[in-house]
Amino acid sequence: MHDAIGFIGTGHIAAAVVEGLVTAPGPVPRICVSPRNAQKAAELAKRFATVTVAPDNQAVIDRSRTVFLSVRPQVALDVIRALKFAAGQTIVSLIPMPLSGLAPLVAPAGRFVRALPLPPCARRHGAVPYWPPAAEVHDLLTRLGPPLPLSAEHDLNVLWAATAMIAPYYALLETVSDWCVARGAAPDTAADYTAAMFNALAGAAVCDGPGRFSHLAAAAATPGGLNEQAVGMIRQGGAFARVREALDAIFLRLTRPPTTQ
Repeated sequence: MHDAIGFIGTGHIAAAVVEGLVTAPGPVPRICVSPRNAQKAAELAKRFATVTVAPDNQAVIDRSRTVFLSVRPQVALDVIRALKFAAGQTIVSLIPMPLSGLAPLVAPAGRFVRALPLPPCARRHGAVPYWPPAAEVHDLLTRLGPPLPLSAEHDLNVLWAATAMIAPYYALLETVSDWCVARGAAPDTAADYTAAMFNALAGAAVCDGPGRFSHLAAAAATPGGLNEQAVGMIRQGGAFARVREALDAIFLRLTRPPTTQ
């Protein structure tokens, strides 16, 4: 078990990771969070007895053997450059920036890993991709969900780009639910059914094989059926092509060298 785990940045993702770490089965780790988001940091300390709020970012570094970096990429270089790390520390970056841009700033820390937990990791839902593979980090990430070690940073960047579909996904659900309400369904009924339907469909995809998505789409789009009509209209309208364009743009953004701040 880690002696202490620190968090630089206490935003939405960091709070979910903290919750997942302290509520997982087994010994509860001691966690030190930065005061950058004072309200969220205070809420975490109030909810969990092993969470404390440090007076500043450097205090987090000084008290922790493993440090999670979870600040916005727009300010990451300035924030991290001002800190002094120690040999033997493990740095886990949750920032969507290449290792080459951040690793030199955390020297002489002995290990640098990039990880991709999402908010559901608070309840240990969903895989947690990370790179490069590291046994100590792997063991820690099991408290958040099934760890997914990757062989190349390129693979991590590709998966990170895919996370840009979270907001469009929820916007799709909102569109479906709102349409049902506009046609007379009760708001709670429409929202509950929409969420449950998409949750069940996602569950079916998780349990299927390599060709799962095309197979499931073909099975749903029976000739002359409702789904065949809907997917055809959406495809003809160019919506899926726009999704690919958005993913390409996000991937380029993720792999662009960080700018000097």
